[in-house]
Amino acid sequence: MGIIRSFLKLTFEDKCILIKSFFLLWVIRIMLWILPFSVIQKVISRFTAVSGESHAIPLEKLTWAVAVMSRYVPKATCLTRALTAQILLAGQNYNSNLKIGVSKNNGEFEAHAWLESDDKIILGESEVEYTPILNIGEK
Repeated sequence: MGIIRSFLKLTFEDKCILIKSFFLLWVIRIMLWILPFSVIQKVISRFTAVSGESHAIPLEKLTWAVAVMSRYVPKATCLTRALTAQILLAGQNYNSNLKIGVSKNNGEFEAHAWLESDDKIILGESEVEYTPILNIGEK
């Protein structure tokens, strides 16, 4: 009951952001399960066009909502979170750049996705150094 009680104490705006994040995380997660990534890129690009300077919701609040709600979506990977955040940020006219990188850590190949805005990592920061191989949304 603690989760529900905490949710009910939030402001209306925070509840809306969390709910929107939750459903968008699910949609992105399902898309990643069933569609090729090239198709997902085309779909995502339609929702990430930035048109102006209105930032009604702070960037930190949007990334917070994605981080919180990703706990309730099975297999909400770094890519799922980054794509979700990129769409939410574009909805508030924030420019962002999703990067996918690779690393060989302890002899094991690893991949990671993170989101940057103004050349700062805003979601998906890692202690491991990844070499970017794909940029989505780069202007």
